[in-house]
Amino acid sequence: MPTRMIVMRHATSGWESPQQSDHERVLTEEGRLETPRMAQALNELDWIPDTAFVSSSTRTRETHSHLMDIPFEIRPEIYRASLDTLMQLVRQVQPDQTTLILGHNPGCELLVATLSGQFHQMPPATCALFSKEGDDWNLERVLRTSELD
Repeated sequence: MPTRMIVMRHATSGWESPQQSDHERVLTEEGRLETPRMAQALNELDWIPDTAFVSSSTRTRETHSHLMDIPFEIRPEIYRASLDTLMQLVRQVQPDQTTLILGHNPGCELLVATLSGQFHQMPPATCALFSKEGDDWNLERVLRTSELD
């Protein structure tokens, strides 16, 4: 099996109350609907993660819970992560597995641009699919829920 990585931004989120912190934001109804659609697209493409690194925020944990049942690690460092922090996670991707990194913007967009050499918009629930050849990551495809059938 090739070494693959999925960089995913959390699904659409909002605030339940003005007192709620950014870290505790939850998915909207739209977010709860778009996540299973993305899971179906990943399944159809046979891009099923073996494991996931998930930000500690409520919206990323909730996105993961609506995505698919896979082993995961809550990684607090993904919340408001710098590019250096995200690149450290990329180096932890296991060979011959598919790893999901579930995080936030601008981190997702920065990571995808750095690995691919091109900027790609990452609206909520977007996935960037990478495969590894030697030491290089190759962007195979970007999936946005707005573009799914």
